Amino acid sequence: MKVFLKKNCFGLTFLLIILIAGFLRFYQLGINPPSLTWDEASIGYNAYSILKTGKDEYGTRLPLSIRSFDDYKPPLYVYLTVPSVGMFGLNEFSVRLPSAIIGILSVITIYFLVKEFLQKWDRKKQELIALFSAFFLAISPWSLQFSRAAFEGNIGVFFLMLGILLILKGFRNGRYLIFSSIALVLSIYSYHSFRLLIPLLLFFLAIFFWQEILRKKVIFFIFFVSLILLTLPVYLSFLKAQDSGSRLSMVTIFSDPSVIESSIKRIDYDNDNDQIGNLFHNRRIVYGLTIAKGYFDHFNPDFLFFHGDGGVQHHAVDMGMLYLWDLPFIILGVHFLLNRFNRYTGVLFLIFLLSPLPAAITTGTPHSVRAIGMQLGFHIFTAVGVVIIVTKLLQVRSVIYKGFLIGTIALVLIINFFYYFHQYYVHTPIEYGYFWQYGYKEALQYARENEASFEKIIMTYRYDQPYIYYLFYNKIDPSWYQKNWDYNKTGSTDRFKRVIGKYEFKNIEYSKDSLNSNTLLIGTPQEIPDSTKPVKIIKFPDGSVAFKIIKT
Repeated sequence: MKVFLKKNCFGLTFLLIILIAGFLRFYQLGINPPSLTWDEASIGYNAYSILKTGKDEYGTRLPLSIRSFDDYKPPLYVYLTVPSVGMFGLNEFSVRLPSAIIGILSVITIYFLVKEFLQKWDRKKQELIALFSAFFLAISPWSLQFSRAAFEGNIGVFFLMLGILLILKGFRNGRYLIFSSIALVLSIYSYHSFRLLIPLLLFFLAIFFWQEILRKKVIFFIFFVSLILLTLPVYLSFLKAQDSGSRLSMVTIFSDPSVIESSIKRIDYDNDNDQIGNLFHNRRIVYGLTIAKGYFDHFNPDFLFFHGDGGVQHHAVDMGMLYLWDLPFIILGVHFLLNRFNRYTGVLFLIFLLSPLPAAITTGTPHSVRAIGMQLGFHIFTAVGVVIIVTKLLQVRSVIYKGFLIGTIALVLIINFFYYFHQYYVHTPIEYGYFWQYGYKEALQYARENEASFEKIIMTYRYDQPYIYYLFYNKIDPSWYQKNWDYNKTGSTDRFKRVIGKYEFKNIEYSKDSLNSNTLLIGTPQEIPDSTKPVKIIKFPDGSVAFKIIKT
């Protein structure tokens, strides 16, 4: 009877955690964040295009990378969005729905993954740490931020967790390995970082578990061969000038001349035969130090606990990626796990320590999306620390003292959580509205309602990619657009000028564009002079002007 009640208690607690995760990910999903980013709009419209025609916006049938803004996005999120757009229409909710669902599934998956990591531990501690890990992921700022918007990294980390879970189960039962290979393939097709992270993880897993692999060599051979064959198109794409390899060339430190610019100058300053100078200022040394700095940037307390990274879409106002109260429990959890280190907990440390590497070779570190796999380690470390502390406190004889200490821990957690909740729902939409590309929907709604009165509508490109919002919010027929999008003979788009029907998207030159007759101009405050009388002003949530709309 006691065992039955205990199992029921754990089961009900797990169900409650899942419900909390669902509420936090679905509450106001379509309206907060306050606007779709252009990447979200692109994902949505390309999903709509594939739903209607089987092709992306450029007319490529079932592409393995989404050309989008010539940044060639991984395809998985777009394909996951096709059913939600089919069910709920082309809107903010349908674009973010796959991420929210995956966020909930991640909470479920980490519960079972922790049990695999701790399979050598006492069953009760396994259960408690698994539950706390799921709970901390459910309320995590890092997870919530990326589960409530269309971030491909959120999809990738779920399939990574699922793939590792199934591999660990596969060491005991080989049939899980087939499903593991599918999960890892999906992770690789979801986000660029996992294209480096997963091969590294598999290499070290093969070292850790070589005996198990030899015992099941046939099924592991099938596992590795299927993984290689199914992901080969992704890795071959890096050899092309276009496709997903071009995305890497945009962000890698190796394509940024400023990284080695100073070292080149210093070599020039050195004497011709200064071997020491050539050694210290060697570009390989410079790249190595830059990668090391980028790697350790992800352990910076300011990034983790106070202000997050440089991308304000990645965190709430005045919030890091984790709660401040996590810190002491993380330290305690790491210490405890290292003292009880084995191959299975070693896999946890592998994921944690390897996850920043894809971000480290890019510019703009720390980067919470590219290093999103780190969050698993942080939440599990926190859970271990909490269980250790609570277990110790429960042994305290004084009921009052025991209750006071446990209550204090709970109170600090609650205060931190509601502070984050307040910052996310109250301040972030107002203060970060600009960075979420707020205003396009409202400006295009006015244009759509009045377009019959004008021969031409010119909308600024100053905030970037306005055309995708036009396609998205007007639900432009993809089959028509695929035939009529403006392109030159090389097949490449002019980033800063697109013409779609009577709509033209470009940076506004008021002195010239105002000479057009019967034209609606939608521009920034910098482009439209103060002396004009706008027919409509679109404001950011903080009250500053986003767009001025005038008639000519």
